[in-house]
Amino acid sequence: MPLSQATKREQIHNRSISIIAYQRADGLVDVEGHILDIKPFSHHLLDSHRAAGDPVHDLWLRLVINRDMVVQSAEAKLDVGAHSICHLVAPNFAAPAGLRIGPGWNRMVRERVGQGRGCTHLVEMLAQMATTAMQAVWTQRAPMGEAEDSRDGEGTAPRRVPVGMLNTCYTYNHDSKFVQKYFPDDYQAAE
Repeated sequence: MPLSQATKREQIHNRSISIIAYQRADGLVDVEGHILDIKPFSHHLLDSHRAAGDPVHDLWLRLVINRDMVVQSAEAKLDVGAHSICHLVAPNFAAPAGLRIGPGWNRMVRERVGQGRGCTHLVEMLAQMATTAMQAVWTQRAPMGEAEDSRDGEGTAPRRVPVGMLNTCYTYNHDSKFVQKYFPDDYQAAE
């Protein structure tokens, strides 16, 4: 369902972000992110000029993760940065190697490539890449048919909300009807 009808307007900027996860033959997962910023008019930056439709940013980032959500390696490529020296930060984006995607991810990323050591746009995208990684790996962990109620077998452990997801959104809030139905051991009635 689209948004409501907008008032008369003119496009002044387009940021496209694409994040795709790939299963590798060696069992690891590649999560690749791409940011493309384009303006529909010519403009000047401090050290360059962009014609209408030329990228302001064309940035790439790849995380290689294992099934335990640990980053095995990371690399960045800045095909086009806003300024002539932006590409110099690319080697710094190897720094997330060894980090585990989960609680504290954004803080750990900022400690390694934030605060002037990286590119703000790539640092911001790492949060979304972590979400994409979770979506990809969790889908692999629970193929279709295995997500049914896990309480029906003798000695089967009850289903629990995955670590780091409880209270992260409306659906996974500890007092939601969803948690009550699918994760009763994690449910806590609202007071």
